[in-house]
Amino acid sequence: MSALRERIAAARSTLARLTHEVCGACRQNCCHQGTMMGSQGLRRVYKGLLMDPDFGGRLREGLRLRREEIAADLQVAGKVAQLLSEANLADEDRARLPELQQRLTDLHMFVQYMGGDFPLTCEGMSRLLLYSAVRSNLLRCMRQFPGGEAALTTLSQGRASFRFRGRKMAPPRCIFHHEACLAEDWKPVKCANFFCASEPNLLARARDEMSFDDFVLANVRPCSTDYVRRLLRLENDLGPEYWEPKIIIGPEDLAELFQEEIVGLLRSRRQVQVRRDSGRFMYATNEILATIESLPEQQNLIHTCQGIDGAALYELAAALERARGAEWHGGLVLLARELIEHSFMPHPLWQDEMISQPLGGLEIYLV
Repeated sequence: MSALRERIAAARSTLARLTHEVCGACRQNCCHQGTMMGSQGLRRVYKGLLMDPDFGGRLREGLRLRREEIAADLQVAGKVAQLLSEANLADEDRARLPELQQRLTDLHMFVQYMGGDFPLTCEGMSRLLLYSAVRSNLLRCMRQFPGGEAALTTLSQGRASFRFRGRKMAPPRCIFHHEACLAEDWKPVKCANFFCASEPNLLARARDEMSFDDFVLANVRPCSTDYVRRLLRLENDLGPEYWEPKIIIGPEDLAELFQEEIVGLLRSRRQVQVRRDSGRFMYATNEILATIESLPEQQNLIHTCQGIDGAALYELAAALERARGAEWHGGLVLLARELIEHSFMPHPLWQDEMISQPLGGLEIYLV
């Protein structure tokens, strides 16, 4: 087991390095397309804050640095607004100045809120999701003035985010992004799954330096049994909107212990169905979806098996991604006694270099 943990650590380190080298180099990456965070993403972040006492400090610091960038945008926009108010504008343009001032006030209030000691709860962080709308409204208003948008880029001088990409103003980075994703391992599922097709291409680099099975290992999280217990109890206490599917891999005696413990825990709050496979987990996406769809509302499924490999994990991840789109509550725990390190063949999503690599959003724990 220790050798497997070492290989997982090496694979995770390689993928983290590639992500750091590639993401942002194209200047068109996913984190530069406005906020990717949504209400479900905030729930994941909130769970992370409750699970990791140090995460809150890192998140606060990252948001502080992100606020400084937005404050620079506000300063530049304010200078442009001042120049416009002093310019010889047509009457119809001068009549728009009060709206421009209101849009600046909206951004000012947003910057003030980011600088305050707001609670790191779903409700407290939800105001951060307004960033894209506040910035977009300001730009829309600024474009109504002759030369207004061009003045933003001229006065920015590289300090603010106002820059053109072709003929259009480039979108901002996600509010939860400063040099890297501030949500860390708790980033939204759609972000964890997304591998861009730009140049440089993250998936192409991963395929160059990693095998399919190494990529699978890079998405496994080694942890203690206590960590998984705490996470399951936390989700159970917070309620169905916080449930996330989990794959827990451990030796046979631990899997048996966990099975009984998890069944007892979950049955205290919800209905539980248990299914057992004596062999490997070998189900196609449609078969998994059919099983999920057959579950009564709010019922959890605990599925045990002897082992699971990378290709089977991909099928499971793809099915869960589709089930989330149908607003499934996410109540699934798969207990496997073994991670089969060598797949018979890579999954087609990997071979076809698809943008979505759904393994990134799957919680796989080696205990």
